[in-house]
Amino acid sequence: MNFEELKNLVAPLLPPSATNVWPPATWVWWLVGGLAVLILLVMFIRWHRRTHVRRYAYAELQAIQARYVKSQDAARYLYEVNLLLRRLAVRNFSREKVAALTGEEWLKFLDWGYESKPNGDLGFMEGSGRILAWGAYKAQPENFEVERLQQLVKAWIRRQT
Repeated sequence: MNFEELKNLVAPLLPPSATNVWPPATWVWWLVGGLAVLILLVMFIRWHRRTHVRRYAYAELQAIQARYVKSQDAARYLYEVNLLLRRLAVRNFSREKVAALTGEEWLKFLDWGYESKPNGDLGFMEGSGRILAWGAYKAQPENFEVERLQQLVKAWIRRQT
């Protein structure tokens, strides 16, 4: 037997098939799942931190309204709502910018940046929020709607936090 006959007896050499990368190994699935859980956890923590102040402000506003319903003390209600708005404004803006604002300037600041006001309200300068400029300083402030003011304050909190 010569070399040519031996060569014909041997099966032709085939190049190896390409390695299959799909499906990946089990550890790859664990890694992808772990990264997905980690990304979702980071997103949740960031969302929770970002909305923490808003949730606190809403809870405080509900507590203020509950105290008002119980006592019917309008001056105290207006004082507490105004104080809540001031605390949030000082937190979100510089103290120097917010602390000295009173009366019309305070109302202009609260209306600043409003494109649309809730329920067709005219806002703080001309609408139900106008009472915040002077209502807390009267013994019995009259002529204001608690629900409209509550909605206006909620909208301001949502916009600023």
